[in-house]
Amino acid sequence: MRLSIRWKLAGTYFIVIIAILTGTNLFVLRTLEQGYLQTRRATFLGDANIIASTGGNTVLRADRNAYHLARRFSDQMGARILIVDSKGRVIVDSFDEARLKGSLLRHSEVQAALKGRSAAAAHVLTDGERVLYAAVPVTGEDGASGAVVVVAGLGDVYAALNQIRGRMAVVSVGSGLLAAILSLILAGLLTKPINELRRAAQRMAGGRLGSLVPVRRGDEIGELGAAFNNMSTELARLDRVRREFLSNASHELKSPLSSIKALSQSLIDGREEDVTVYREFLRDIDTEVDRLTRLVNDMLEMARLEGDTRPLSRKEENIRGLIEHVGAILGARALNRGITIRIWADRELKWPVNADLLTLVLVNLMDNALRYTPPGGEVAITAGVDAKNLTVTVRDTGVGIAREDLPQVFDRFYRVDRARSRETGGTGLGLAIVKRAVERMGGGIVPDSTPGKGTTFTINLPGVTIP
Repeated sequence: MRLSIRWKLAGTYFIVIIAILTGTNLFVLRTLEQGYLQTRRATFLGDANIIASTGGNTVLRADRNAYHLARRFSDQMGARILIVDSKGRVIVDSFDEARLKGSLLRHSEVQAALKGRSAAAAHVLTDGERVLYAAVPVTGEDGASGAVVVVAGLGDVYAALNQIRGRMAVVSVGSGLLAAILSLILAGLLTKPINELRRAAQRMAGGRLGSLVPVRRGDEIGELGAAFNNMSTELARLDRVRREFLSNASHELKSPLSSIKALSQSLIDGREEDVTVYREFLRDIDTEVDRLTRLVNDMLEMARLEGDTRPLSRKEENIRGLIEHVGAILGARALNRGITIRIWADRELKWPVNADLLTLVLVNLMDNALRYTPPGGEVAITAGVDAKNLTVTVRDTGVGIAREDLPQVFDRFYRVDRARSRETGGTGLGLAIVKRAVERMGGGIVPDSTPGKGTTFTINLPGVTIP
């Protein structure tokens, strides 16, 4: 049977509380016992000293006077008085028991007293009775010549302790029941947000992405709830993006495939014998295949960038050299369209970058600029650094982008003018690839445009290694 975390927490709290109560009770009882015994030791040692100082050597004569002295003090103290000689043999017993007279007392307290030191300690007799032995020396000119031993029962002390122990047991049972109730309540309060998280996770597992939990506290559990909500929201967003991507990708792929199908079907069904017509149709098919190839390649590139979580390698590269390399790649196309490419960057400029990703970014931005810049226009690439960032700008003198369209230019398959984009051969993924690649390098990219005058993309790349 599965035991819920609430019962585990409640059980843990209950065990801890009971352990604390038990330890506290034992400590209190032990302290009280030691206190009572210490008081009794001090009391009976004082009484024994009075007997020894009052009787002096008289108590060692073992006559009736010594017995009466011991008997009188015994009645007053409620204890047994024993007088022992220098060897530890009993010579006077206030209870006047014949069996004890002449017996040798080997207790440590008696031996200590015979050596001149007062001592007292509790003992348990064979019948289980607890008694206190308090012994003081009877001194003469030659030192201790005997000892006075007070033997007192401790039944009243332990009776009082038992009474206290019983009351503490009642209080402990009541406290334990209260602790059990409070433990369940506290465990319920602690596990409530966890149960809410569990139920929300189950809803997400069932396909209800975006499920949220209420966050009512600022501790670690509250932070966990907030993190879960962020994760759930992000998963819902990613799922929405995925669905939109699949929908858009399907639509984008369907268009060239439909064109290829229609053109090839026309060739199959037609009876045209003119080779020029066939070549015209085949050129159209070739164009659609090229568009389909570009689209698939861009989709694969986007998937690669989004799926790659490995640490990114970076090393110092000559930025001017990378820009000139990209310019050489696109130079023939710019020349054919009558567009000038200008590069403004220090020849010694170096910066830690990933050369492949930066080349990918520049190729896409410059390709995009060439598509939308009319003949006679210009595409300029500028690069420079400050203390913390490399800044690269790609500016064109093309048709520009409306202000309301700027926030969406990095969205997948977003086109400001779909008809014109298809005419220029764009896939709608180029800028999305650029943004992801820049973010992969730990940087940011900002677009700016004025319709009819051109567009500028500004890239900022930090100088630290970003995984």
